[in-house]
Amino acid sequence: MSEMEKFAWGAKEIPVVRSVDVLVAGGGYAGFGAAMCAARNGAKVLLVEQLSALGGLVTMGYVALTFSYIEGIGFELFHALKNCGAVKGRFLDLEKTKVILEQMLLKEGVEILYGTSIVDAIVENGAAAGAVIFNKSGFQAIRAKRSVDATGDGDLAVFAGVPCECGCPELDGYNQASSLVMHVGNVDFEAMDAGSHGSFELVWREAIDKAMAAKEYPYMIDKRVNWQVRVPGRDPHHAEVYICYAHSRKCRCTDGFDLTRQLIEQRQQCQWTIEFCRKHLPGFANAWLIDTAPLLGVRESRRIMCDYKVTGDDLVDGARFEDAVARAMHAFDAHHPTEPGHIKHIVRRKADGTEEKCYVNPGQWREIPYRALVTKKIENMLVAGRNVSADFMGQSGIRLVLECLNMGQAAGTAAALSLKDGVTARKLDVQKLRSRLEEMGINLFHAPEYGQSGIAASSKITPADLIYPENNPSGQANVVLTDKARGKYAMNVSEIEADRMEKYLSDNGYAQTDGDVGTNLE
Repeated sequence: MSEMEKFAWGAKEIPVVRSVDVLVAGGGYAGFGAAMCAARNGAKVLLVEQLSALGGLVTMGYVALTFSYIEGIGFELFHALKNCGAVKGRFLDLEKTKVILEQMLLKEGVEILYGTSIVDAIVENGAAAGAVIFNKSGFQAIRAKRSVDATGDGDLAVFAGVPCECGCPELDGYNQASSLVMHVGNVDFEAMDAGSHGSFELVWREAIDKAMAAKEYPYMIDKRVNWQVRVPGRDPHHAEVYICYAHSRKCRCTDGFDLTRQLIEQRQQCQWTIEFCRKHLPGFANAWLIDTAPLLGVRESRRIMCDYKVTGDDLVDGARFEDAVARAMHAFDAHHPTEPGHIKHIVRRKADGTEEKCYVNPGQWREIPYRALVTKKIENMLVAGRNVSADFMGQSGIRLVLECLNMGQAAGTAAALSLKDGVTARKLDVQKLRSRLEEMGINLFHAPEYGQSGIAASSKITPADLIYPENNPSGQANVVLTDKARGKYAMNVSEIEADRMEKYLSDNGYAQTDGDVGTNLE
């Protein structure tokens, strides 16, 4: 490839429009958590978001399901969602969620700036000192004593000169496959349930095989549906669902031209898929495609290198850390970069030289250390969310929405406490941080009752309890429990969460009813 032509763009003076204690770049769940907790711990906070709402992939990418541990302000968020009928189980009403996220931040005094991109970092004496932004007002500067990069792509950290990794090194550096979520209306849930015989995923997989045999799709998009979400509060005979099926492979998710390719490709896939749904799936005969998500579902791009890098081995081993600031329980979930399917294992070499696949088993959990949030090279910058410091497979298991929220809570709290103590974020007393997070409702000092798949963390699972991917007709690429073992080890997660939420709300002065977290959506 010939060398790219360069154009000299002269330096200019730009106005400093805000000076704050903490700048949070990105308004997804990680950024929301960081801004909320930094403000709650006394910091003056500005949150900058490139889109027109908070929530990131949840609200703008239509990923309307929120899994993993609910901790800290997550209890307040779910309390507000429940009070206005915006959640059923872990499925969300996205428009109500947008408003609730905004009102919660405004109540804490956080200033929000929408439609704004981070275009450069301000670094002074080796420390983060703010950012250059661009919006309808033109180029402007934000001064900040601490910065949290929750952009997902690690934009602010990279502009500051923090090293990063991107993509799968064994697969030419391609990123995880991306997805564009479909929003489908006029679905008959009763017909859908009656025709699915308890497994919508299995019905989908069988129908996809038939459709491919009949050449209804020009190529295999994916082996099975990734997930479907039922929007709360809809008429069950004329309901709405979000469906994640579309995928692009061989993605370069920091290349604007390739991101455009992915969007165009997947919008076409969604048109094929609504026809497939009408023809093959129970309950979809009269359904229609309302729209596709305004935000492409990028699962992995830049991973910002910090003082510790979470690895796939950490997930398999259920790693614990003295400086742990968050917990996670999801299995590996790498959407294959180059072919249909998922990667839900790592490969280890045994003592005899042979290789074995290693999975995150049901009931397992692990911790995320503070060092994985503190950037190399640049002082006073923290990261939270899917741009966390991790290797390719490690990131795949700690990128879920609530795990991002919990990392954000830790990063925002650390930013504020380091200012109070007059130390850099790197020099912050991590045990003081952990104690403050525990006070804020984040469990770090007691083992969780359950881990991956809602299975008791104390379970003594044997190979006989497990179904491996090659024996699973649903097409799942991870190990799951047999029905007998699930009956033996499964926890009532809803009941556990309800008890923890009630205690949190009681300890923090909330009523169980009323919209008392700053929302007018009662």
